[in-house]
Amino acid sequence: MRLWILHAAVLVGLLTTGSHRTWAQDKDKKEAAAEKAPVELTILVPERGHKETVVTIQGVNLEGKGGVRKFTTPALEKGYKYRYKIEALIEPNNYTKIYRTKEIAFKPGEKVDVDLRVKDAKTDKIVVRWVPTPEDIVDKMAEMAKITKNDTVYDLGCGDAVMLIRPIKKLGAKKGVGIDIDAKIVEKAKQKAKEAGVADRIDLRVGDILNVSDMKEADVVLLYIGDDLGERLSPVLQKTMRPGARIVSHRFTLGDWKPDQTLTVKGEDGDEYTLHLWTVPEKKK
Repeated sequence: MRLWILHAAVLVGLLTTGSHRTWAQDKDKKEAAAEKAPVELTILVPERGHKETVVTIQGVNLEGKGGVRKFTTPALEKGYKYRYKIEALIEPNNYTKIYRTKEIAFKPGEKVDVDLRVKDAKTDKIVVRWVPTPEDIVDKMAEMAKITKNDTVYDLGCGDAVMLIRPIKKLGAKKGVGIDIDAKIVEKAKQKAKEAGVADRIDLRVGDILNVSDMKEADVVLLYIGDDLGERLSPVLQKTMRPGARIVSHRFTLGDWKPDQTLTVKGEDGDEYTLHLWTVPEKKK
C-alpha cells in the first residue's frame, strides 16, 4: 500500500466529489497493468473416443468438451518466461487409456496453440485394461501359430497367462515367457501356472512390454493388447525377433505391418473372433 499526504483543500474536494482516486494512483495502476499480461492457450485434443478427453493444466482439470479447449492464464509479469505442463487422458475405447504430456514455454501476452492430437512414441504412456481371451480362442491362436514342442512362446501383456498355460498343457510347448506391467496380475498368473502344474516352464515378469530389447528366444508371440499399443510394439517385434518367428494377435493389428493371414473363427460362446498372423521376414541387407 502506498501512503501519501494531501493538503486540506484537496482532501475536502475529494470528499465533496465522492472520488477516492488521484491522478497519481491511476497512473500507477496503468503502469502496473502494462507490466503484466495473460496468455491465451488453445488446446487441440482428440474428440472421438469412448469418453471425452480429460485435460489438466498444472495438475488442475480444465472444463470443456469437444476437440478444442480454451484457457487464459492469470496476468503474468512481463520480462519472464513461463512453463506450463499440460496433460491429456485419452480413451479411444473402453479398455485403452493414453496419457499424453506436453510442456510449453511462453511469454506474457502471447497466444499459444498446443496440439495434443499427435501421437508421441517417446512420451505417450499407454495402459490397456486386461480382458481375458477365452481358452478355446487361445487354442485356435496356438493352432494358427503352429506351435510345437520345440517352441518358446511369449505373451506380451500376459494377464493371467492363459496364452502360455494352454500351449504348454495342450501342445507341449517347451517354455512360456509372460510380461505384464501390473505386478498384481503377474502374481495371479503365477498362481494360475502353479495350479495348472506348469509353473516350472513359465517365466513371468513385471515390466513394460515396449521396453523389451531381446526377443530372439521367442518362436511365437501371442497378443491381445489393443491397436494403439500394437502400433507401438510393431517395430520392437520386427527389430528384435528372429526371421521365421510367428506372431498371432487376437483382434488387434500391429500398425501398418500387414498380417500374412487373417481368420474369423467362431467361439464356443457363439461369438466371432478375428485372429491375425504375421511371420517375421528375413532382415534386409
